[in-house]
Amino acid sequence: MKIGLCGCLIHPQEDPIGIEVVEELARLGYDYIELSLRDAAALDEGSFSALLRRLEKAGLAAEACNNFFPASQRVTGPAVNMESLRRYTAEALRRAKLMGTEFVVFGSSPARNIPEGFPVETAWRQIVEVTGMIAEEADKADVTIAIEYINRNEANFILFMSEALKLFREVNRPRIQVLADYYHYAVQGEAPRDITQAAGHIVHAHFADLEKRGIPLEPKQEYRDFFAALKEAGYTGRVSIESYTQDFSREAEKSLALMRKLTGEIF
Repeated sequence: MKIGLCGCLIHPQEDPIGIEVVEELARLGYDYIELSLRDAAALDEGSFSALLRRLEKAGLAAEACNNFFPASQRVTGPAVNMESLRRYTAEALRRAKLMGTEFVVFGSSPARNIPEGFPVETAWRQIVEVTGMIAEEADKADVTIAIEYINRNEANFILFMSEALKLFREVNRPRIQVLADYYHYAVQGEAPRDITQAAGHIVHAHFADLEKRGIPLEPKQEYRDFFAALKEAGYTGRVSIESYTQDFSREAEKSLALMRKLTGEIF
């Protein structure tokens, strides 16, 4: 299993894309970096070209991206603009492919959350339509989308794996699959069976400790249970540490060793 890290949570105010840690991740032995797509998509051409050169020099591709849509690109509610969404999606996925991205995570709760008082049934129809459009653009870009369920403290829509699977099945396009996220799974109190129900359709995974969304540093049985469920679901791809830290270099090194140990024992 490949181990990566979401750079955008390390210094979110100074570096929302997450590129500033790429050299350190390469030095520590991470397999890839995960970057914030909405922030990479907002760069001017010169700055984006510089980002590509930095990835190439570090020797790490952004094999996955999170933060697909900015809050301004509404996915539900009265402000949805399909023409604007398609333009943004096409350009963002074009840039993702240039960064070496294979999987883009579709969580984006600020864009996806249902506005207060807006009908849930209408919001569901909207997200099915938007996800269908995303599938079309993902086909063109040769990128796969992983639907992310997000815990109730951050979102009000698509909170559980079962709901991510419902969206996946209604859209029914090969480029639309699902994400397994340990932190959201743990906050929501889901069980390993909620992961295994997605067997064959998990294409990416995120990981963070339940306590303050911190970097996992010590082995826990709950971690083993999650990875065992991934194995039962047939998933052996990538897992990105998506965590906050106050001591990046030390904790990133220790966490990589832990993740290597856990995945080596189980897979």
